[in-house]
Amino acid sequence: MATCLKALAWSFLFCFGFMTLWAMLMVEFVHPLILQMHEQGRAFQDCSECLAATSSVMRANLLLFKTVIAGDSWGQVAVPVIEYSPTTAIIFCGSLMTLVFGVLNMIVAVIVDSFAESRQRDVLHLAEELEHDDLNDTKYLERIFNRLDVTGTGDLTLEELVKGAKTDPEFQSRLRVMDIDQADLEQLFEMIDADGSGSIEKNEFIRPLSRWINESKTAPRFVKYNMERALHQQEEILKQNHQQFRILQARLDDLYEYLNPEGSNILGAPIPYLQGDKSCLSPPNLPASLPWLEALE
Repeated sequence: MATCLKALAWSFLFCFGFMTLWAMLMVEFVHPLILQMHEQGRAFQDCSECLAATSSVMRANLLLFKTVIAGDSWGQVAVPVIEYSPTTAIIFCGSLMTLVFGVLNMIVAVIVDSFAESRQRDVLHLAEELEHDDLNDTKYLERIFNRLDVTGTGDLTLEELVKGAKTDPEFQSRLRVMDIDQADLEQLFEMIDADGSGSIEKNEFIRPLSRWINESKTAPRFVKYNMERALHQQEEILKQNHQQFRILQARLDDLYEYLNPEGSNILGAPIPYLQGDKSCLSPPNLPASLPWLEALE
């Protein structure tokens, strides 16, 4: 609050300084014209205040505040003077443009910015607001969960989730804000079913829906989930392929050793590959005889 008041005070001083500059110009150029108009009987015959309105800088400041800032009594002084000497419109319109559309708007912007900065620095207050919002959102999601759990088992199945998305208006609004439609419900169910039990518990339902509602990242989350699942499946397939290839290589080696005990080929030359170290292949312990090969024979 002290920072905001300080900014407000400096803003008013800045505005008063600009207004004083225009007041000095009015004393220098407008006041002689007012006296001249009064002597010629063209205006200000019955207005003694108008004659003294620009006689000093402070009085001119008061006139500017009344006409430019407050927007009052333009026809009393400004309009007759401008009609008598159109060049004085530079002073009146110039003061209007700089004070109203420039300085005052700048003051408002500085004050708003100061309050916004002060609010951002109030970390404790922001934390309390976030905690309060999270608590209200948790209670809101608990009510939705209890309505969707028609069986009262304390968890939701995919069928109950799909049915709730069709019948519960609040849950429909929640999904619409998160940009989730009916086609994404099965994938959503798999994403929030953290333990893979095939059903969603209350905490599993509340935690992601409470976090994702404040983030416009629903689509990237789905993409990330699909990519992680595809990568995991690819790794599993790769491991299985490596394992099967090792088993197949070991069986082929055992078959070759069975057919060629001395490790030679048909032409009688040794096989260099079979004379190397094959410990990396980790062949399984097979029986001395191969019944399936004997059956083929």
